[in-house]
Amino acid sequence: MDLGCYSLHAQRVLARWGGGEPELVSARAGERPGEPGVDEWLDARLRFPSGATGVARCHMASDRRQMTYRVVGSRGEALVANFVEPHRDDRVVIRTPAGEHVERHGTRSSYTYQLEAFGRAVREGAPLPVGVDDAVANMRLIDACYAAAGLRPRPRATIAPHGAGA
Repeated sequence: MDLGCYSLHAQRVLARWGGGEPELVSARAGERPGEPGVDEWLDARLRFPSGATGVARCHMASDRRQMTYRVVGSRGEALVANFVEPHRDDRVVIRTPAGEHVERHGTRSSYTYQLEAFGRAVREGAPLPVGVDDAVANMRLIDACYAAAGLRPRPRATIAPHGAGA
């Protein structure tokens, strides 16, 4: 529910190149010792309609926080050194048979980009980069991972319409 949402969403971002949304093949997860219902780690295997595969791994108790994203294709690979925390490492490393190329995309916090997008939406009516449907699709994948790993999905909440009751 914390780091896993980023890992799974990063996989889903590739859906347009993978032929559509990925389907869950398998998932393993573990709960935090002494805290039932609190997930500590996740390892999910995914498959895209094109046949491409993906893996999302996260671990909250790891002593080293590393949020890498690696895409391997037939002509090379791309590695995003820290896709969630670019302020720690903003490198994108592209490797092909011709060699290695490193790009830097800015060391501002990802929260800064989120706040700026929200501000544009409020002030100018600009669309948000990620919409409600995307958030719901990500939550469905998280729930599927929980179920496949033998964890109970979080209970669904019902939100009363504005002004309806206390």
